[in-house]
Amino acid sequence: MIKRLPLLLLALILSVLIGGCYLYRQTPEQKIGRTVDQFLSNVEHRKLTTRRRMHVHEALTEVLAETVNFRGGSPIPNEELTLEEILEKVDFFHGFTSLCEMTELERTVRIEGDEAQVYHTTEIHVAAGKNHQGEEVWDLIFDLTEEVDGWKIVGIRGSRH
Repeated sequence: MIKRLPLLLLALILSVLIGGCYLYRQTPEQKIGRTVDQFLSNVEHRKLTTRRRMHVHEALTEVLAETVNFRGGSPIPNEELTLEEILEKVDFFHGFTSLCEMTELERTVRIEGDEAQVYHTTEIHVAAGKNHQGEEVWDLIFDLTEEVDGWKIVGIRGSRH
């Protein structure tokens, strides 16, 4: 047992170093991509889910700034909304619709210092009950800024493709 202790300690130290290097080496593009993915995956939903409203709010709070400027065609609002207002609108959307699935078709990330834009083309399938379903392709532009606790979405623009 005593002979194995140095080997276990060495393995633990190596694991920590390798893990630290991996986290450190994550590119800004990867971090920004995860921010946008986290937003989209929490707007997506199915009526029957184990995900709780509280978890959706926590996840969106992690990636959205205190105010977000929205611009686009309906149903995207054309105004600046607070985080609380966005959470209310997401709750309403989840309550009104029975399904929202998004399939990414294309993504481009542009970074300039502590600001970034993600150009995202996605196919959106939305259903409000069995008889009201539709699919549309949207071009979305996410404006992000790097803050102390990570990249935050500060603007979302969208138009039908």
